[in-house]
Amino acid sequence: MNLITTTEHALASAAREIVAAAKFIQSSVLPVLTKASAQASTIEAVTGLVSPAAVNIERAAFAVLGVVIKAIGDGGQAIAAGGVNVLLDAALVADIKAIMSAVKSQAAPLLPASK
Repeated sequence: MNLITTTEHALASAAREIVAAAKFIQSSVLPVLTKASAQASTIEAVTGLVSPAAVNIERAAFAVLGVVIKAIGDGGQAIAAGGVNVLLDAALVADIKAIMSAVKSQAAPLLPASK
């Protein structure tokens, strides 16, 4: 039984999995490299080899989260009326477009079957 029922949920789940993998690398692999006196550029290169999109996905996800949190914080009357609109600037849209294919690819097996 697939509990993922929307495309948005599947995409978010896929992004979460990519970030979780990157965090595992950061917590388990990178300490070993650090103990071996690896330079930062080497560590980034290794992480990039394992999942080149993970860093960009995490950056974009947290940027969007920051925009949403600010919108909700500033939303006062809109929240009381039942909604908040979020404006994404061109740079953030470009960052999101840059990670879309990686997230969609990861989400493909999770997407609900179309009817």
